[in-house]
Amino acid sequence: MTDSTTAGASAEPTSGDLPATGTADLEEVGVPAGSAAVSRLESVLSLVSPVTSSPGAPLETTNFIRSVQPSLMPRTSLHQGVVSALSILTARKVSKVVERLTDRVTFGSDSLTARLVARAALVAGGNALAAVPDPDDQRWPAGVSRLTGELLQFGAAGGALYDVLSKLDTGESDNVRSLRRLGITTGVSVGFAAYASRRFLTERRSFFTDDFDQLSLTLPQTMLNTAAVTAVGTGLGASFKLTRRGWIRYFGPGITRNLLARGVNAGLWAGAATGLYWAGISYIGRSNEKIDPGYSQAPTDPLVSGSPESLASFEELGQQGRRFVLDSVDPELIDETLDESGARTPIRIYIGFNDHPIHSSSRAETALAELERTGAYDRKYLLLVSPTGTGWVDHTVQEATEFFARGDIATVCIQYGRYPSFLSLQKVRQGRRQFRTLALGVHQRLQGMAPEDRPEVLVFGESLGAWSSSDVVMKSGIDGFDSYSISRALWFGMPHLARWSKAGLDRPGAMTPPGTVGVFDRWEELERLTPDERDALRVVQLSHDNDPITHVDPSILFRPPDWLGEPRGRNVPAGQRWFPVVTFLQTLIDAANAMRNEPGEFRSTGHDYRADTARFVAEGYRLPYSEQQLAAVEVQLRRLEKERAARAKGTEDGDASAGSDGAAAADGPVRDGRTAGPAWLRKAGIGG
Repeated sequence: MTDSTTAGASAEPTSGDLPATGTADLEEVGVPAGSAAVSRLESVLSLVSPVTSSPGAPLETTNFIRSVQPSLMPRTSLHQGVVSALSILTARKVSKVVERLTDRVTFGSDSLTARLVARAALVAGGNALAAVPDPDDQRWPAGVSRLTGELLQFGAAGGALYDVLSKLDTGESDNVRSLRRLGITTGVSVGFAAYASRRFLTERRSFFTDDFDQLSLTLPQTMLNTAAVTAVGTGLGASFKLTRRGWIRYFGPGITRNLLARGVNAGLWAGAATGLYWAGISYIGRSNEKIDPGYSQAPTDPLVSGSPESLASFEELGQQGRRFVLDSVDPELIDETLDESGARTPIRIYIGFNDHPIHSSSRAETALAELERTGAYDRKYLLLVSPTGTGWVDHTVQEATEFFARGDIATVCIQYGRYPSFLSLQKVRQGRRQFRTLALGVHQRLQGMAPEDRPEVLVFGESLGAWSSSDVVMKSGIDGFDSYSISRALWFGMPHLARWSKAGLDRPGAMTPPGTVGVFDRWEELERLTPDERDALRVVQLSHDNDPITHVDPSILFRPPDWLGEPRGRNVPAGQRWFPVVTFLQTLIDAANAMRNEPGEFRSTGHDYRADTARFVAEGYRLPYSEQQLAAVEVQLRRLEKERAARAKGTEDGDASAGSDGAAAADGPVRDGRTAGPAWLRKAGIGG
């Protein structure tokens, strides 16, 4: 966004473009030395304090208080500081826009009457915009208009308060009035913010009563973090203006040159931000090459990828792939847990991103070849899994499925990214493409088999994996399941923007006949269905009412979401209210906290679905079980997770996997606990 100078301005920027200057600089333009000192003090406070003597102080204070209210997830002081600072910076930007509008309407007049009239007009205009009707609650222009109106109202009202306060004590000098205003507004704003925020913090502590939710959130630390992040944001904004001023001077006067200078400045900043972003996620992606202490030995079982017989190299499976193939459930453990006999050894196929980093179709072809090699089509069940952005597969789901399938199952998964899901949104298309290739290849293979010999095809995805796998049939609905020979799908934590999300199913043209798709928060909701109704379900979605990943939606910026209506869903705070921009920022940070967990401590909240997994796997896929078997499986799932966490840290002796029957040395170069990356890069002499 541009600031006070316009496209038609001269090459020399106005004072609104100038960074804070020294006392001598201000004296040169006619500002007394005392006023310069006060201005300098105000500039410093604006960097380190969230609220200072400015027209935006009331709105900034209001946004800070709003940002501390309870939301879907508990937050640390650091995360709360980020939310509060971004809320304050948003308010500050809105206030600056309102100030420019006020100055234009009053032609820069200092008359209190003129400024109050102008601000009243802005409030009235804001009221008109905020009242724009939105009958179907879907038209985003109407929502944006209402958001603009509400921000105008708050910004203009805050500016009016500032104008009135700045005219008090007219008998004193400008310096005294400025210092008085600075002290009063800063003290009142910070004091009121602290008082009001403490009430919200108390409410949050009473709502998040679980010991696991008692994060380190204190008001003093929150305010310090808020001030620090606000200072960084303000500093970046000042730096942007400084470089823009330099480019304007470099290109010289004229409208065209002014526009060119601004474009160059914005482009350079955008390029730097993009480069920093990719450098950051590339560093994060290095975890894909990490070798966990308990997962450093390649499997010898030919029924899993990474074995000597496999077409997929153990080294190139990636961190999550190595964990996946080495954690297959042992058939003896299945029999012991279910008190039965005759369980088979599960087949696990995983194709890592490094196997073919450029061509997703090649990864799918390798997966199809692995299905043939392992004899997967001879099993009773064939499970197609799309992982999360890092390549992670929910081990609890995988193990529960292998238990209830009595090991007579083959699972295949293809990695499409190496970064956390919130950094991998651009990978959804690639994940969808390779999953479609895999599903189509399986379908074509099954068409060549007798119907009675075909395995039942199941689908699973969680978070971004649910999005990418469901997108394969996003245009064909339930009919698409038959086109790919898919029997049933189980999706956990479907992101809001996905076509098959809870919100997406309510959109026109969902092509889901009644009774074929169910979205549930917990088992008790699914339990209400009769056995016949459960049999009719082709899609079972588990989506917690307080899972922020399923609620992140840009429309929260300007429209109250349904999940903040009445009645409230489970674990959604009764005291949470919608506020423009602030609620969206809270939900974003909540999404980062949605999957905090302790190994073996299963909870049913946020994006943690482990406590619901066993029951939903058995019911969603209609696998046979008794209540005693279900209880026994849940005990084993908790035990296996604790053992898995210990192996990943290298704190447990013994085999790398409860299901492996021995191990061989890893089959590729290892450096400092990491693999050397994709083989094709090493062969090309890159990074070797």
